[in-house]
Amino acid sequence: MPHPSIPPETLAALKRDFLSSLHVALPGRVESFDPARATASIRPMLRSPSGLSLPLLSDVPVFLPLPSLMTVSPGDFCLVVFADSAIDGWLTSGEESPPSAARLHDLSDGFAFVGFRPVQWNGSSGATT
Repeated sequence: MPHPSIPPETLAALKRDFLSSLHVALPGRVESFDPARATASIRPMLRSPSGLSLPLLSDVPVFLPLPSLMTVSPGDFCLVVFADSAIDGWLTSGEESPPSAARLHDLSDGFAFVGFRPVQWNGSSGATT
């Protein structure tokens, strides 16, 4: 139940502000792929709630279910999901580790699942009809 001394408009504005900074998942497009590290630079395909383009996501670990059967190329579409907290320690060591920073659902803590495509996809990498 809302606090009686805080106007509902203020609570709504705070909620909007909080949710606009929370990153859970968004579609993206591969800009470059490093097969040795299985990481990619990903261009987000959605803008922020204020209409600004989101920054290029760097060193995003890419999910490869069958690495020998799958290639990742610039222009491929993907879904980027964002970890609850900073993944740097785990990404470096592969071991259970505390978060290396206080980040929560941050754009720098994403994982890419390659293979998603827009409905109007015409079959060429990154192009739509």
